[in-house]
Amino acid sequence: MPDQPMPPGFPIAARPAGLRARVRNRVHVAAWLVAGATWSGTALANPGVTPPPPRPAAPSGEVAPVPSRALQTGALLALLRAPHPEVRQVHLHRIGPDVNAILIEFGTSVPGRGVEPQVRLRALSWLQHFATPATRAVLFELARDRKTDVPARRIALRGLALAFGVEALAVLRDALQDRNLYVREAAAYGLGDIDDRRVAGILGDHLQREPELAVRDAAATSLQRAIAADRRR
Repeated sequence: MPDQPMPPGFPIAARPAGLRARVRNRVHVAAWLVAGATWSGTALANPGVTPPPPRPAAPSGEVAPVPSRALQTGALLALLRAPHPEVRQVHLHRIGPDVNAILIEFGTSVPGRGVEPQVRLRALSWLQHFATPATRAVLFELARDRKTDVPARRIALRGLALAFGVEALAVLRDALQDRNLYVREAAAYGLGDIDDRRVAGILGDHLQREPELAVRDAAATSLQRAIAADRRR
């Protein structure tokens, strides 16, 4: 019986073995990546749409192919450029093993010379889903360097707090003294994401001398979160 084309989502294990099965397996992986990017980019507009299936398994006795770097880059760019992407950690990890490195490549590109500004900043924000040494090094450098553009520095501060928690406490505390009010605001909000008894004292002290209303509001919001967390301990 001749081989029949299989629809996306058809169990790989049910397909015939051999060269044709391996080729179709690779096509299936590519289709899965595109489907995942399309779903994530339209999830907010279509709440009823179901997420893409888990990465397909290989036929019995075969090793499932790892998507190429180019294929992973294309799928990730589709998500990064989507109007309203709803992305969770599992969606990014499903794309492939190089996503963390690709996000770092996009996020550290020179503004105006690499990917679009929105893609660059979104890539930086998604690094919070990868609490790896590489992510830590990038976010710490961007957060500390006053030459970093303000939007990227704000994202780095929040990403550090969300991905690394108390490890980021000193950096965010220092950023509260920055001359730029938007950096201070991001640091104040980021401290609210850290579960540590010292946070309430840091924010309380800063509120007494912070002149900008936006930063004071951020610090007050995070202080309330810190006090509530202390009560739950």
